[in-house]
Amino acid sequence: MHFPQIKHQAFVLLVLLFALSACNTVNGPSSLGLSLSDEPLVGKFVWHDLITDDTKAAQHFYSGLFGWTFEETTRPGGGPYILAKLNGHYVGGIVHESDPDDKINYSRWLGYLSVANMEKALKTTRSAGGKIAVDARELGSVGQVAAISDPQGAVLGLVRSNHGDPDDSQPAALGHIVWNELLADDDQAAASFYEALAGYKIQTIKRRGGQYIKLNADGRERAGIMQNPIENYPPTWLTYFAVADPVAAAAKVESLGGKVLLPPSAELRESTIAVVEDPSGAVLVLQQWPL
Repeated sequence: MHFPQIKHQAFVLLVLLFALSACNTVNGPSSLGLSLSDEPLVGKFVWHDLITDDTKAAQHFYSGLFGWTFEETTRPGGGPYILAKLNGHYVGGIVHESDPDDKINYSRWLGYLSVANMEKALKTTRSAGGKIAVDARELGSVGQVAAISDPQGAVLGLVRSNHGDPDDSQPAALGHIVWNELLADDDQAAASFYEALAGYKIQTIKRRGGQYIKLNADGRERAGIMQNPIENYPPTWLTYFAVADPVAAAAKVESLGGKVLLPPSAELRESTIAVVEDPSGAVLVLQQWPL
């Protein structure tokens, strides 16, 4: 993993955190169309950013696929930042990063995981063989943010907010993020790492295609881990988006300049999902909703 290319990715969350800290109420609706918890929701993915080398194509794609609208702003320290919005609620952010000249595509969806203690989380990462892509950054009274590569190479952001996290009051809806899933080379080792990182309760279930690991926190299912079924594909955190009809949504992906990697099929979770790429090559999963 080329860490300098994700060096700015930890900073894109600053816009959200500073906006949240400016809200008059900590528990209740904010100006961002979000409601905050009293305390951080450790183990929850609390924000997502699309890292892309073509923000215009991304806006066209996600607007056509999900109906998103966009607001252009500036991230702290300079540089453009785009907030994606749907039905009065912010879904995530978009930040531009040009690919280097090594012919590797760095476009991705990047999730930010809430942790109880940033220093301990980074120490846990190092001890387990992971790497710190961006060390912890203090955000004044707001909290801390960092970015890591886990022991198997999957990249994610870490957040410790002093003002609570976006809570669970907003129900899952079409066009919104509904799940996060790690494709791991060693699912059991990955589960042990994330148990130590975020205090998850590990639940292993059987389903078609083998076992599946759920990461639970405070009685809620927060994320999943599965053994990577794709040969020569690196360990990756996948972001799931709700759609009414995966078949129709997958067809729309190609008309909008994206690519269908795995179309809905009976062998792929009973035709309830499709795995696709947006125009810049960022991978996402289209999940039938409601289940």
